[in-house]
Amino acid sequence: MKNFEERYTAWMDDALDRDERAAFERALPDPAAAAREREEWLRLRGLMRQALEPARMPHADFVNSRIREAIAREARPAARSAPRLFPLPRLAFAGGFLVVLACVLSAIILSGPAPEAPTVSEIVAAQVRDERNRAYAFEAPGRAAVLWIDDAGFIPANERL
Repeated sequence: MKNFEERYTAWMDDALDRDERAAFERALPDPAAAAREREEWLRLRGLMRQALEPARMPHADFVNSRIREAIAREARPAARSAPRLFPLPRLAFAGGFLVVLACVLSAIILSGPAPEAPTVSEIVAAQVRDERNRAYAFEAPGRAAVLWIDDAGFIPANERL
């Protein structure tokens, strides 16, 4: 058996058959208040259905025919040919760019490191005041110019080479 809320909702929606409706109305504590509430509900439901009704479009056939024509017009070019992914101007530009890029990269790679120039070093005015000392200038294996002074008394022992 249905509970009270289900029967009340069915009564408000006029979904009860005649016998169930009569039995339900006899069981109501205040039938007059329930009848007023039901009338308000039916009026509100009618207003809601009226407000939610779809709007009537004037000249609907004309509007529909224009929409169909626009859809057909848009569909025709797509059906005729597939869109070109790489048009000719774009391919030409990309090819030219790749040629320039290849030239620049080959120039960078082929140039490599600069050829080693001979080390030129000059020791200017290397004078030794004491004749017991001798000054030698030479190029070390690490490509550095070295000035070597033999028997220099003024160089500390920890800084001698």
